[in-house]
Amino acid sequence: KASICGANGFAREYFSMELSSPSNRRALDYLAKRGYSDPALLERFSVGFAPDKWDGLIGFLRKKGVSMDLAEKAGLVIKKDGGGHYDRFRGRVMFPVMDALGRIIAFGGRTIDNKEPKYLNSPETAVFKKGETFYGLHQAMKAISKQGSAIVVEGYFDLIALHRHGFSNSVATMGTALTALHLRFLKPYAEVVYSLFDSDDAGRNAALRGLGLFLEAGVSSKIVLLPSGKDPDEFLSKSGGDALKAAIDKAEPLMEFYLKDMGKRLNTKTPEGKTRYLDEAARRISRFANPAEKGHYAAMVASTLGIAPDAVYDAVRTFFSPKGAEAQARPLKDVIALKGSSLKEVTILKVILGHPKLFTDEVARAVEMFEDMDLKKAGRFIVGRLKSGALAGLSELVDELGDEKAMSKIASRLFRDEDGFIENPEKMLEDCLKKVLNSGKLKPETEDMLKRHEEAGKDDFAPKIRERAEAKKRG
Repeated sequence: KASICGANGFAREYFSMELSSPSNRRALDYLAKRGYSDPALLERFSVGFAPDKWDGLIGFLRKKGVSMDLAEKAGLVIKKDGGGHYDRFRGRVMFPVMDALGRIIAFGGRTIDNKEPKYLNSPETAVFKKGETFYGLHQAMKAISKQGSAIVVEGYFDLIALHRHGFSNSVATMGTALTALHLRFLKPYAEVVYSLFDSDDAGRNAALRGLGLFLEAGVSSKIVLLPSGKDPDEFLSKSGGDALKAAIDKAEPLMEFYLKDMGKRLNTKTPEGKTRYLDEAARRISRFANPAEKGHYAAMVASTLGIAPDAVYDAVRTFFSPKGAEAQARPLKDVIALKGSSLKEVTILKVILGHPKLFTDEVARAVEMFEDMDLKKAGRFIVGRLKSGALAGLSELVDELGDEKAMSKIASRLFRDEDGFIENPEKMLEDCLKKVLNSGKLKPETEDMLKRHEEAGKDDFAPKIRERAEAKKRG
């Protein structure tokens, strides 16, 4: 393996020498036209040029004492059918590929006269596997470790363009999609990975395909969508580094992007659309190890579908539990159908949060009769703030409440405005208060019956009925 890297080292020397040769001026002109004329930048990445010759590299390697068998194993030359060898790379700008230690393990070449293939990589060897190799890794390692994040692109010029504009924590895949092995390598150094994609359908689909890999690897990922038809190199040349930094700063987590994209593709107003949405979302949420992340995305799904967060957790557990197959016996469409008994309770809290002046002692009594214990806890907190006159914003209430389960309910239900909600808050509050305050009361006909029993001396029956009613009232 070391000898292959040694042969590649001699090849780099040859390609660098050829790039500076007056006879290959067209290669420098090509690079300058694309905005790469800075000698320091070219030297940092050891950019070179393979002249359009069949045996230029062969002659150089022989002078260095490198055998053709070794050159062939390194992927630098190709064996002819009738015997002998010829250079693999001809008429191309050359990009040496280094491992984390700076050893050259492969090359990538870009034609300068648009011959096919446009890009040509070294074949896989004992030291080079495309599916686990990043271009620019050696140059980016220090910045990735320092910043705790990595930017991943797909092309050689894209990568160099990013470094030229100061994004030194960038790496590029070698003509392949991101793999689990790529992420396994980055995970110890990068807390989050930014993936840059074209915003057209192909770019969006490529981004979505990577979600499973990130979830499997346990690596946080964010997606940066560039204007349609523009790769990072073109975007930077036209818009500059500040524009890309702004795009990166507002990058959204890949899971959020996935949920929003799925919401556009599926009709979540139909039972079938809701079922499919919840099925696919729950399957992926179950793979998050961090409870806070699970709660965050469960709240998003609940808000999108208009269901209780507990229904989402119920669906997530069907995939998370070792007995998932048994749990799955309960159809997801039934989970979606669970509207819960908390709608009137949620509405009371939403009204008084949006319209604090409508708060009364009657509201406080209703909160104490809530059947949903998480909403009761949230309600007590809100009532306390309203009575003290120190009602904070919704986000502060969520933060201060501190309970994940209750937080998810507040985030998904209290933050969501249904159509017409604000139009008549007084009427909605009045109706919901009646339902809650009367939920533990006996019907008039039952009350009359109990009085008759008490008057007749049948005291053993009436207290039991009243006790049940009181128990229901207390929640």
